[in-house]
Amino acid sequence: MPAEPYVTDRRQFSLVDYRHGHTHAVIRGFPPMDDDEGPSHRVLDLFFAGVERISCWKDMGPVQVRRADDSERADLERRIGAIGTGGEVFFLEPDSVESYVVAMRLYWAEFDLPYGAVSPFASGDPEYREANPAVGGVVKHSG
Repeated sequence: MPAEPYVTDRRQFSLVDYRHGHTHAVIRGFPPMDDDEGPSHRVLDLFFAGVERISCWKDMGPVQVRRADDSERADLERRIGAIGTGGEVFFLEPDSVESYVVAMRLYWAEFDLPYGAVSPFASGDPEYREANPAVGGVVKHSG
């Protein structure tokens, strides 16, 4: 299995939302704080659906999201135990196997949002999602 998808971004990222009951997580990339162009900012949301496990710092530098290859997945399973059927391992940082999310699916998109706003991916409100569309579309990766 190839090590895909591949997302590289130089922004500073934070784990901004994790819902155990709904098994999702949002890791958001923020523009530089001095890039203040008004009430909304271009953010990159990484939305992990069907989350089984998260291992990352709350805040991290640039990301390089990639799916683990077969060898990396086997190494991780030796360390943490079996990964559920359909779960994919997504590494988050360059040259690190310690920062990862195990999830069923990954979606990512840029949005123009105020700081602290809920990700449209995580919102249950269709009007909010319609009012905050993805810039350039949504990319989805399923295992």
